[in-house]
Amino acid sequence: MRFVRMINCKPEMMVARAIYGPYGVLMLNEGSKLSPRIINALGKLGYPGLYIEDDFSKDVVPEEVIEDSMRKDAMMLAKEMFSKAALANKEKNAQAFEAISGVLGDMVDHVFASDHAVVNVPLLKSFDEYTYQHSVDVAVLCICLGKALNMSKSDVVNLGKTAFFHDIGKMLIPKAILNKPGKLTKEEAVVMRKHAERSFDFTKVALGQPTLINRGVLCHHERYDGTGYPFKLKGDEIPIFAQIIAIADVFDAMGSARVYRKSQLATEGYEYILASSGHHFSPKVVETFAKTIAPFPVGITVKLSNGLNGIVIRNNSSLMMRPLVRAFDPIYPGDYEYINLSNDPNALDITIVGVV
Repeated sequence: MRFVRMINCKPEMMVARAIYGPYGVLMLNEGSKLSPRIINALGKLGYPGLYIEDDFSKDVVPEEVIEDSMRKDAMMLAKEMFSKAALANKEKNAQAFEAISGVLGDMVDHVFASDHAVVNVPLLKSFDEYTYQHSVDVAVLCICLGKALNMSKSDVVNLGKTAFFHDIGKMLIPKAILNKPGKLTKEEAVVMRKHAERSFDFTKVALGQPTLINRGVLCHHERYDGTGYPFKLKGDEIPIFAQIIAIADVFDAMGSARVYRKSQLATEGYEYILASSGHHFSPKVVETFAKTIAPFPVGITVKLSNGLNGIVIRNNSSLMMRPLVRAFDPIYPGDYEYINLSNDPNALDITIVGVV
């Protein structure tokens, strides 16, 4: 299978990976054929693209770092907890927290058992599910980064919990501010920034979590150069959990569609994180991020500078921007060739110039 951006999806293309909507409802099954109506509907929901099956990609199987069932369970639990009514119910909070702790523990076990050094980021996102999906995706990214940073399994479990709840305080921010399509006023920005403190209050008081988790939630908008909030902490004054979440939070947010902006390509988020090393983000964590998170996930279709298209087949952790691709002519598709952009001496001048 391969991932094709929504603007390049055509009627009669075959869906290779099922699409689920709100509350885990199946919207489009694997094997379904696209129609103009379906393409239009998914575009309006903010999906950036779809996995499709064709002759060029039928043997390509992108491996997700977390099983779909775990991700769906975590999203359902996020929906259960992330509401004003739920936030006020301590008994329900305790039950849901126990359940999400179990799911996050399973995720950590799954990641630690995997021998994959490179993580493919999830590409199927919609702004309709942003709040819940963002919490789950940031938790997954943090779990992968925690493992890559050689943290203990118990620390990574706590990191996953911190990441999962880092934005729960946004549920107490007025929606008019949270979803405002334009720039926030100074007064609105002050209100928005309170979400970190609201998240801290929730994990500390409602859930009774340890300082390690509470401080990570509170400080995830601190920046390495001291320009963040709420305390303008610098460097290693910032708790390590917050240093990791800061990167995962920004990277996932940039790749997610919102009501007020389109999603950006993973490469744009990847390069922003790298460029911000030592400024907004910890150089040590950025270095680990750069070797762990793939800017071109396996299965994505890219445009090459030589005029060919290519399906990413494998990533190289030491040269993430130059994967192995299966290249083909987009106008007259037929034969294909493999080009290893990281070590083929005949491909030194070939670069990836876009995503199809």
